[in-house]
Formats: sequence, structure tokens, C-alpha cells
Amino acid sequence: MADFYAILGLSHTAEADDIAKAYRRAALTYNPECNLEHPDRAELERRFKLISQAYVVLANPKARAVYDVYGEFGVLNGGTGKVGLPGGLQLDEVDPGAVFRRFFGVDNPFQVLGDISGIKNNQHQFFSASAATDKSPPQVGPVQVVLPVSLEDVFLGATRSVTWTRVHTTARDETTTETVASEVTVPKGAADGTTLVLRGKGSTKHGMRAGDVFIRLESQNHAKYARKGDNLHIVVPISLVDALAGVSVAVVTIDGRELQVLIDEIVHPKYQKRLIGEGMAKQDGGRGDLVVECDIQFPKYLSSEQKTEVKRILSSQ
Repeated sequence: MADFYAILGLSHTAEADDIAKAYRRAALTYNPECNLEHPDRAELERRFKLISQAYVVLANPKARAVYDVYGEFGVLNGGTGKVGLPGGLQLDEVDPGAVFRRFFGVDNPFQVLGDISGIKNNQHQFFSASAATDKSPPQVGPVQVVLPVSLEDVFLGATRSVTWTRVHTTARDETTTETVASEVTVPKGAADGTTLVLRGKGSTKHGMRAGDVFIRLESQNHAKYARKGDNLHIVVPISLVDALAGVSVAVVTIDGRELQVLIDEIVHPKYQKRLIGEGMAKQDGGRGDLVVECDIQFPKYLSSEQKTEVKRILSSQ
């Protein structure tokens, strides 16, 4: 994933004018039309597009807020919760020339004159994805795919193969189908229901842009752990005696380490022991907690003498 701040040479605290100045310098440096004698035009075009993508994201306050929390993946997919960017930004479709023209207000880069600090009149606020792209025909609806993933896939991050069927429609409304397979990356800490987007890999129709493929991650049940947000819950069996008198239990973490957990309180039906930082991987690189719950194993039978003794002990409290 690209580091948009590094691409423009900015710190994460950069102000709007700093972003505009950085784009102006970089755009004039790497615009292929400003460097006609450069020996590697392909590299210029690649850099010019990266600079434009970085600017489109960082100059848009909402997109920047999503990027700061969720990175490029979040910008593509729209973020989550209170930090959202409905529909995401189609960064692959950013037209560097269109961004350049919108910023400088000219078609010919050689018309750009003046000191680098004179940026106040540049149009450097982008509040929608369409501001960074040329007008284009409507898009075919997306193909929807469900990808089952294990808890380990999401904890470690994984590459998984996904297959879908796309439909090709000609100008005469004749259709053919094609089965397509591709590998996708399951991000560490991805929430259940996270949607990955493959731009332009879906169905096609004459006169329209190719549709996208929406791949929804569906977490599978785990034999040991239940995921609740960034936390993992595990249930360990203990006897009634241990629930009352205390016990040390062995708990295996999702990354395979065995921890000895001391339970020295009275264990009640809603009892939980929280192990900080031993839970699910998070998208910011941290980890949630591992919550230990106890399944108290009651004896199947007590003799009259045992019942009397239990009553005597408990009634003395």
C-alpha cells in the first residue's frame, strides 16, 4: 500500500496549504508533459499518478480522515463507523491530467507561472470522487461474492483465491459468461462482513464501464474462540471446587502460546478474566484482549453427609 504522506514529502500534521504546495512542486516535477526529454516516460507517468492519488486523498478532509485511520484500504472501501466515505474513492480511476487541470486551471503545463508559494487561487479542495476524474459512462452493477475466512486468516492476514462469474453483453444484447479466479489479500484484523473491491473486474456491457467485484468476508465459527470486535473469548471448564477455592488454568492463545492464568476469585456465572493484548489483531497493528470465561462443572451427585457439610461451610459465611 502506498504512503501518501511520504509520496508528497509531508508530515501527518500537514495543513491544507502545505498539501497544495507539495502537490504543486511534485506535479511540475513529474508531469511527463513538463519533462519531454526525460529518458523514462513510463516512470514519470507512474509517479505522476501516485502524486495525483495522494493529493486527491489528502486534500479531501473526509478521505484524509479515513486514510489516517484505515489506510489506503479504508479509502477504497469507504471507511467505517463515524469515519466514513460512502462508496470509497476509485483511486485507480484518478486521471492525473484532470487533477492537474483542476488545480492549475490550465491545459498546458507550460502556462503555469509564478512563485511556488502562490497557491491561494489554486482549486485544491476535492469533495467527491468525481472531482478527480473525467466524466465517464455509467458503470455495470457489481458482482457480489462471499469469501469464507477463518479466524487465523484474519489474525495473521492471508492470501486467498476467489472465483466469480461475470457476464459480457454486446451492443446487440448478446451475452456470454466467463468464470474468473483471482487471489485477494485478507487484511489483518478485518471485521466480519468487510468488503474487498476489485475495480473493473466484474461484468461488462457495451457502452458502459466494466463493473466491480464486491467480495464480502464471512468469518467461520472457531472451535475454541468467539470473536467480539477486537476481543477473543475462550471458555475453560473448571470444577465447582476450583470455582470456589481458586485454580490456575492453562489457556492457549490464538498464536499458539500457552499461558497459566490464576483464578483466585469466587467464580460466578458471569465471571470473566481479561488478558490484555492477547486477543485479535487490529488494523492499527495492536491487539485486542483475550477474555477467559469459566464453565463450572457441577458434581452429578452428593451424599447426605456431603450436602450437610456443604451447608455447614456455606452457612458460616
